[in-house]
Amino acid sequence: MSRPVFDGRVVVSLSLVFVVLGLVFVLVPGITRRASTGALPDLPDLSRATPAVRAHLQERRQAAVDASGSAASLGAFCLALHADMFFDEAERCYDRGVAIDAADWRWRYYALLIRAERGDAGAVKRGTAVILEREPGLASAWWRLGDANFKQGDYAGAESAWKRAAELPEPARIDGSPAHVAEVPIAAYALYGLARVARAQENRGAAETLLERATSIAPRFGPAFRLLADVYAADGREADAERARAKADRLPEYAPYADPLVDVLARESRNSTFLLRQASDAELSVNAAWSEYLTRRALEFDPNNPDVISKMARLLRALGRHDEALPFFVRYHDVVPGDFRGITQIGSCLLDLGRFQEAEGFFRQSLRQNDDALTRYNLGLLLARTGRADEAAREYERALSLDPYAVDPRVNLAVLLVRQDKLERAQQELLTVLRVEPGNASAHANLGVVLARRGRLDRAVGEFQEALRLDPSQPQAAAALRAMGK
Repeated sequence: MSRPVFDGRVVVSLSLVFVVLGLVFVLVPGITRRASTGALPDLPDLSRATPAVRAHLQERRQAAVDASGSAASLGAFCLALHADMFFDEAERCYDRGVAIDAADWRWRYYALLIRAERGDAGAVKRGTAVILEREPGLASAWWRLGDANFKQGDYAGAESAWKRAAELPEPARIDGSPAHVAEVPIAAYALYGLARVARAQENRGAAETLLERATSIAPRFGPAFRLLADVYAADGREADAERARAKADRLPEYAPYADPLVDVLARESRNSTFLLRQASDAELSVNAAWSEYLTRRALEFDPNNPDVISKMARLLRALGRHDEALPFFVRYHDVVPGDFRGITQIGSCLLDLGRFQEAEGFFRQSLRQNDDALTRYNLGLLLARTGRADEAAREYERALSLDPYAVDPRVNLAVLLVRQDKLERAQQELLTVLRVEPGNASAHANLGVVLARRGRLDRAVGEFQEALRLDPSQPQAAAALRAMGK
């Protein structure tokens, strides 16, 4: 069944209609222009495509043939090409769409998404200029124009575009189940862009103010906190820089803008690579349901792809659903039996489920194939949880011999040393951690415990306070300060 896509009545608000079969844009009766069937783009070479992608594109093109190349049926075919990652063919398809219905700005917008992906800033500038003549209130187009200008060194143009984006309302999200929430509003991205301009012009004061505004309206915007830390450091504000850096370290390193029109592509796609990319971009604390929806679609359309199986397992485990994750880890191991990491993942999942004996068997099997720091660390965790502290300490030490900069095994080793009353060595291990990762709140809290046990209460209080400054939710430090009456 054909599902028409473009509708001239749908402007910035992106009002959509949903039916049981999926996403449908309502057609405008006034759109009657058609392309000849011969003008429809040909199917790309599908010899290496998955069966799902092949069927999807064949269906969309046949629907366009049946509709004699109407703008709507052509739009559906163009979107399918784009969503299934046939970018050259999709770009040509959008160009044909412009020739049929130049009034609909979305032909150009989807084309410029492809051109932006390729780094063609000039093409993005030309495309957004035409789009904004018709839709001057489209914040996402202003933001993309600012980015293109900045990449070409046109700071005045970037500043003008980003200021406009910051003033406009957030583009409406697409209604659907599950919803995809904008983790960071476009205004915060615009302020971040303006801060980049100010920094490039060596205006640290303006950059600082803009980044503080961006992080206040988007407290989970990791890149903005990271840039703010750099600005603070350049201004000599080391304590503020360290705090901003610690905040950034607890947030996603990369936070792409959740463009509603990209969501249309995600719901249309049958390509597991595209779907997994969108799923990985979603922050689980906000968009777990969206990430799971996309991953399950990838699994539906590409069920034997080991990357998809592994992603499904890791996602479920990250969500704490270890009993659901385990069969996928086992399935991944069945598909890729030679990957020792698959064996380690099974062991880790069993460890989380409290099935310690089974988990230990998988960890030791993995170590027979490859002696790596992560498996040694996981085995140490298991031994510590089953009361074998001396063996656990040896495993942590082996992990550190393989990766001296690993933080988690060193912190855990220090905890075991405290329990064994080896306080001086525990203190040295924690100081080593803090040289590698000075913003590690857990290491500061554990160092506070060591110092308190050694009778150095003033220094212990300082470490507990530092742990809370870096991470206000740090429970160990908060409990220790309450016990000390601080």
